[in-house]
Amino acid sequence: MKAYSMTTSTTSERSTATDRAGWQRRSLLGLALGLATVPLVQPAMANPTAEGFVAEIGEQVVEILRQEDKSDDEKLAALKTLLDSHTDLDLVARLVLGRHWRTASEEERRDYVELFRQILMNTMAERMSDYEGQTFEVVGSAVLNERDTAVQTRINRLRGAPPLRVDWRLRQTGDDFAIIDVIAEGVSLVVSQRNEVGSVIERQGMSGLIETMRERSTNGEAVL
Repeated sequence: MKAYSMTTSTTSERSTATDRAGWQRRSLLGLALGLATVPLVQPAMANPTAEGFVAEIGEQVVEILRQEDKSDDEKLAALKTLLDSHTDLDLVARLVLGRHWRTASEEERRDYVELFRQILMNTMAERMSDYEGQTFEVVGSAVLNERDTAVQTRINRLRGAPPLRVDWRLRQTGDDFAIIDVIAEGVSLVVSQRNEVGSVIERQGMSGLIETMRERSTNGEAVL
C-alpha cells in the first residue's frame, strides 16, 4: 500500500500499518456476509414482517451454499444477486464514508462505491468456505423510527463457543426492506468502519483512501 504522508519514512510506514490494520477489523458487510452464510432456526412468526425478511435471507443463502452441482463461481454470483436485492449497498457505502461523501468529487464517489462493491465480492468469496454448520435464530425486533427496524438474531456457534447477538438494521421503503447496518454485540459496524475510513482520509485524503481500496481490490483482499 502506498504511503501518502510527506513526513519521514518511519511515520509513513506506521500510517500504512495502521491503515491496513484498520481495514482488517470488524467490517459491516464482511461480518454481515459471514453471518448470513449460516442456516436459520425458524422461529414462530405470525406474518412476513422485518423478522420474516431476515429469515428469508438466511433460507436463500443456505439453499445457495448447499447446491453441490454448482461451482464456487456460480454460488458467488448467486450470493451477489441476493445481496444486491436485499442490501442498499450504495447507501451503506455513503453511510460508511459519512461527512466525507459531501466533499468528495463525483469521480471520487463513483470510484469509491465501485471499489466498495469489489472488495465486498472478495469478502463473499473468502467467507463461503467458513460455513461449518452454525445456526442463527431470529429472537425479536424493535421499531427504531418511521423507516428503520432492528431485527435481533442470535448466532449459535460450534465447539462450545458462546452465542453472539447480532442486530440487523433494516430500512423500509414502501413494502420493501433493505439491510443498512449490522450491530454485533452492541457495536455498529457502519460507525466503526466510518471511523476507520475517516482516519485514512484525515492522513491521506480521499485519493489515499481510494488508492488503499484499489490495492486491496487488485490483490483480491477481503475486508476482514
